[in-house]
Amino acid sequence: MSDPQPGPRAPRPIVVFDGDCGLCNGFVAWLIRRDPDARFLIAGSAGEVGRAALTAMGLPHDVAQSTLVIALPEGPALKSDASLTVAAGLTRPWRALARVGFAVPRGVRDRAYDAIAARRPRRPAEDAACGTPPASLVTTWRERLATVADVTALEERPPRRP
Repeated sequence: MSDPQPGPRAPRPIVVFDGDCGLCNGFVAWLIRRDPDARFLIAGSAGEVGRAALTAMGLPHDVAQSTLVIALPEGPALKSDASLTVAAGLTRPWRALARVGFAVPRGVRDRAYDAIAARRPRRPAEDAACGTPPASLVTTWRERLATVADVTALEERPPRRP
């Protein structure tokens, strides 16, 4: 008897970020360093894939200029929900910190998120469609760039039921 073939891999969440934002680029670099299993893909909001992900989530394209967006099969996660969704998808201690963070009311979390976002450093990226990776992460960063097929896979997967 042969081993059963694994089913299709679940679509990976896509982190849509502002490639011209220093804080967003730093967050993506932080994520890549802590996500060795490549659970998350990335897409700059100015590129075709980022715009396609935002459209698939029913969001205006300019939303990612002021907030982090995670494109998920069940719909988008924005602002503090997006940050905590990423942390929850990682290993300890980030997953535990996400549980604590989700316990804080969303309004409180989002006010803190907005206060930080209002002070974020802007810097022109070589390619705002995919951001500016640190030299040590260029190869891994490019490997994590989402494709239009990844967006399509998110759209085709039925939402999870609670």
